Amino acid sequence: MNGQPSQTNRCPEEIQVLTFTVMGVRMGVDTEQVAEVMEVDGAERRGLTVQRLHEKISFGKMAIQYHAPKAIMIKDHHEPYILVIDNPDHITVVSVRSIQAMPPLIAMNSATRLFWGAIAGNEEIVLLVDFSRIRGLTRRAMETGDNTD
Repeated sequence: MNGQPSQTNRCPEEIQVLTFTVMGVRMGVDTEQVAEVMEVDGAERRGLTVQRLHEKISFGKMAIQYHAPKAIMIKDHHEPYILVIDNPDHITVVSVRSIQAMPPLIAMNSATRLFWGAIAGNEEIVLLVDFSRIRGLTRRAMETGDNTD
């Protein structure tokens, strides 16, 4: 041992976040979870199963419209899958120290378990979503809190 800390077990100081907006709600995903960004029709032509974000995350009774949809391939240890998001903006580098944990009351709610943190800045809040938790969930399960659906 040389007394140097192991570089492989360190928490990163920064992450890259792909930001997007769905019905006015700003969200972001760690780019480590994203394998590819593509057009929705391109994903469908490749025979990939395409699911839309609002089928997995409840927006209440709001009618969801996608103005600039993009399909993102989510890395998964079983099999990658496609999720449609709206209005992807850009990839930004975020200091891990600037990420705020979700308040306990919100973190306990099954409808918000997909959100693991938030970034506040530029007069907006970006909710950080964990797409690895979304695969087996249905919107009904998210609305009722029953994740066994």
